[in-house]
Amino acid sequence: MFTRRISKSQFMMGLQCHKRLWLYNYRKDLIPPVDPARQHIFDQGHEIGALAREYFKGGRLVAADYKQLPRAIEETRKLIKTGAKIIYEGAVVFNNVLVRPDILKKNPDGDWDLIEVKSTTAVKDEHYPDTAIQKYVLEGAGLKIRKVWLMHINNQFVKNGPIPPKDFFTKQDITGETADLKAAIVRNLEKFMEMLGRSRAPGIGIGRHCSTPYECEFCGHCWKGIPEYSIYDIPRLKWEQKNTLKAMGILRFRDVPEDFPLNDGQLLCLQVEKTRKAVINKPAIAAFINGVKYPLYYIDFETIMPAMPLYDGSRPYQQIPFQLSLHIQPKPGAAVRHLEYLGDAKTDPRPELITFMLKNISPEGSLLAYSASFEATRIKELANDFPAYNSGLLGFTKRINDLMKPFQTRAYVHPHFQGRYSIKKILPALIPDMTYEGLAIGNGGDAQLAYLDMLSGKLPPAEMEGIRTALKIYCGQDTLAMVRILEHLQKIA
Repeated sequence: MFTRRISKSQFMMGLQCHKRLWLYNYRKDLIPPVDPARQHIFDQGHEIGALAREYFKGGRLVAADYKQLPRAIEETRKLIKTGAKIIYEGAVVFNNVLVRPDILKKNPDGDWDLIEVKSTTAVKDEHYPDTAIQKYVLEGAGLKIRKVWLMHINNQFVKNGPIPPKDFFTKQDITGETADLKAAIVRNLEKFMEMLGRSRAPGIGIGRHCSTPYECEFCGHCWKGIPEYSIYDIPRLKWEQKNTLKAMGILRFRDVPEDFPLNDGQLLCLQVEKTRKAVINKPAIAAFINGVKYPLYYIDFETIMPAMPLYDGSRPYQQIPFQLSLHIQPKPGAAVRHLEYLGDAKTDPRPELITFMLKNISPEGSLLAYSASFEATRIKELANDFPAYNSGLLGFTKRINDLMKPFQTRAYVHPHFQGRYSIKKILPALIPDMTYEGLAIGNGGDAQLAYLDMLSGKLPPAEMEGIRTALKIYCGQDTLAMVRILEHLQKIA
């Protein structure tokens, strides 16, 4: 039987996948370094936690981290014994399980409220066992828990000056749901301890649990034997069907039997993969091209979506456009002109971006975007948040065409697309001399993190300028890619 201590986080790992919990305890060497995107999530969580402590002022913070757990446990014990009313991030152990509640609040009658803080905008299913294991440990250690609260972000909050914690957060009483899970908590702990006492990892295959409810840090290890274009890449294939194919010994997409139940789009992708020949519906492509009106404006936004709004008039997790690349083509075959806007990382970028659009996009012609619903939604949000420009901005949304449509509707299927239709897949297949490889910023996630770095105000001028240059190159590549893809479609149609 395993007798070492596990944390709340490890308990949640075990609920997701026993193998993940085992590997975490015995094979931490398989965990890749924390990438910038994940680090940003951690940093954002710490920022949310700090604001939540302002909701319950006057508490005592147990600052000792995971490297100083004995100190944190002893400090928490002393705070409880000496009558502390509010404790932030205390450390409590019971039955070889360690929990560090975000906030413990003592009531006048001596019992306690447990407040768990999440950076989501609603209570999720996984939050119930998350709080239930904490309640189990706290009560086992001798604390009487009266209420369990889940405090999450209020998605209706709109920033107007400093952020008031009591407006920013919403509290939801989940005491009943948490209490209902006590028996399951005990059963799962017994299973986990027995499993962790084994010398080998559980033989659990890959599946939906690899990314639900959280992305597993061991995916690189567990997925390493999967072929590049596998059954797991088949668009919209249900996990039950994937598991059936795996049980049949089939992993490569091209090995899927033609009589296997697939929808029309999946069958078409399978046909292209088996024959290695593209399927092109020229009338459908011609119809799309005929729907595009010149002058043509190729547009692409880059955005940030901070949990804590940065600008007045914005909401939690709202997509804030900070950059726009614009290629303009007056008529078919004509040379294109490139214009761009990039925020200064000092002020709200939206007003100047709106001015840039209204100045450089004329009342005639189509706007062309890739996955255009994203751009259309951003423009509608700009119109809503800046009503003085409402009519001009909403006029743009009526003229947007989506360059993704011919690929999404399978009017053009190429073996190199591998069943997908993102611009990162389409571009190298159709325009081999264009690639995102080697760019300092190569995707939208990197662009978002780069601008957030600029917003921090901590970068030296030379590094700031380097990021600005890299952002312009990347965003410009997106709209230039659309120019080249449309030219390709015009040639074949």
